[in-house]
Amino acid sequence: MSLEGRRAVQVVLAAAMSEETTPRRKYEKGVDRYKHVGTADFPEVVYENDVPKYALGKCPRAVPDALKMELLDEAIPAANGDRELDFPKRLHVVHEGAIYRAETSSAGQSYHAFPYAGKLGKALVAELAEMADRKGCRKKFDNWVAKHIKLHGK
Repeated sequence: MSLEGRRAVQVVLAAAMSEETTPRRKYEKGVDRYKHVGTADFPEVVYENDVPKYALGKCPRAVPDALKMELLDEAIPAANGDRELDFPKRLHVVHEGAIYRAETSSAGQSYHAFPYAGKLGKALVAELAEMADRKGCRKKFDNWVAKHIKLHGK
């Protein structure tokens, strides 16, 4: 191999070795955690005492673990606000038109997710709308937003 060829290989190897790899996000429901597990075949939001402030997202009863991991991998990180963290505290993703929020309780090592109802920033909703377009579920997404999301901010 020529000197130029060896240098090219060294550059490629050095780049590969210095490249940081992001570990795959893990889904972890938690032990004996059934708060967000529904009994229906679709996501739903229930309101405690019919008060919108107390929305509780219930996941479909049978979501395969592989799908949970796939959704975490494609989820959009939300801003951490004024906190300086090395990991996203909250993630959002669209699945079959519903918005799911994933939150970490282990400093970004693992997340648990649930159908989301509440306030979301306009920019994040716009990103999620693009995701819904790519997934072909924009109409269901728009219905979810109209029914469960209060837009605010930027």
